[in-house]
Order: sequence, then C-alpha cells, then structure tokens
Amino acid sequence: MDALEYAAVRGLRLSEDRAKRIGELSHQSDVFMTMHGAYYISLASRNLDVRERSKARLIKGLHFAPLMRVRRIVFHPGGYGGLGREEAFTVIRNALREVWERGDGPQSGAFLAPEIAGKINMFGSAEEILRLCVEVEGCIPTIDWAHLYARTQGGIKTRDDYLRILNLYEETLGELFTRNMHFHISGITYTEAGERAHRPLGASWGPDILPLVEIVREAGYRPTFISETPEPVIGALYAKFLLDELERSNQ
Repeated sequence: MDALEYAAVRGLRLSEDRAKRIGELSHQSDVFMTMHGAYYISLASRNLDVRERSKARLIKGLHFAPLMRVRRIVFHPGGYGGLGREEAFTVIRNALREVWERGDGPQSGAFLAPEIAGKINMFGSAEEILRLCVEVEGCIPTIDWAHLYARTQGGIKTRDDYLRILNLYEETLGELFTRNMHFHISGITYTEAGERAHRPLGASWGPDILPLVEIVREAGYRPTFISETPEPVIGALYAKFLLDELERSNQ
C-alpha cells in the first residue's frame, strides 16, 4: 500500500506544475512512484513516424520522472511490426538506447522497465525482455505474472514455475534485478492468442500468487507489487494479506 503506478496509458497529459505537485505528495506520503507509459507505444512499427512518436513518449516520461519522483517507467515495446523476431529485437533495442541517451536517462532517476506481454504475437516474452535489459543501459524488467501466465497458456502454476523465471533473471542480471524487482499481479483469462482480460486475485482463474509470495518472503526479496486487478486496491490488499498471514504463521 506504499507504491503507486501513475497511469499515463493514454499519454502523459499534465503540466510540469501538476507533475511537481504529484512529486511533493509522494514525498510527503512516502509513496514509491512508478509510471505506466502509453499503450500505443510501438517501437518496431512499420510506420517510421509511429516509431519516432513512440520514442518521444518515453523520452517525455524520462524528463517528467524527476518532477514526479518516478523511479520506473513501465511500457510495452509493441508488436513485431511484420519483422522477424531477431530484426524486431534489434530495432527495439536500438530505439531504447536512443531513448536513454536523448532522455538524459542517468539524470532522470528512473529506469526504463519494459514489460512482459500477455499476447503471444506481441514482442515481450520473458526471454526477450531479459535480453533487452542485458543489452540496454537503464533497463530493468517488469515481470507481469498474469501476462506470463497467459502467454504460456497457464504455464505459471507451481513454486518451481516461479523459481525458474526468478532464477533466470537473477542469474543473468544479478543485483540490478534483485534490487529493483518490479512485479505486476492480477488474475487473468486467456485464449490461444494469449491475454484476454484481467480478473481479481484469489478466484478460480490463475495465476495463484501464493507460491510467489512464499518465495519472496523466504528469499528476503523486496519487490514492488503493482496490482492490475479490476479493483487495484483490493488486489493490493489481497497480496498484503497473504504476506501478513505467512509472517504470522512463521512467528
């Protein structure tokens, strides 16, 4: 209950004065601030103008980050743009390198945080996001566990499923990952194409986040959990309830 992801999903539409006020309030309330970038970012689009506008939106996010005390800018890199997977990766990687340089990334105080995608035909598998974070300065991963569950057709169920992903990221990125863990959580429904709709946590649809919360507690990880359930506060309270119950049962 002490983190907030500012939703700039339809563009960053606020004045610098309002951005500064948000930053002041987050400081007064001790709320850790992140931002979700526009849904329509498409760094490998067939349309070169769309690519440039996508980069500009991320650059604007980096410029606004210090005003709002935002520490992570979450975004979907977009689709493959009709390119092969390797060519699309190269285009997206180079675009993010440009964004980091033009956006004065090191001065922003924020990371770029590309997110695992829920649609199978979208760029953003666990491996693609990891590789971006290896090859682009200023990138950390956003692991959306519901998206990964949908993308793998229900493949995130057990403790070992969670550990496989966490170990892969930790072994590859080291402290860059363990010090900046950023997770999205929710229930989800899916089709053969992947993500369909976000749902509440703790109901009949997956993923079950209890194994994840158990691992976090046992390993001493300190991730930021962002609830993306239809009622985000209830989702956040559910995750906190699980952690509190584990703490009580092990006292």
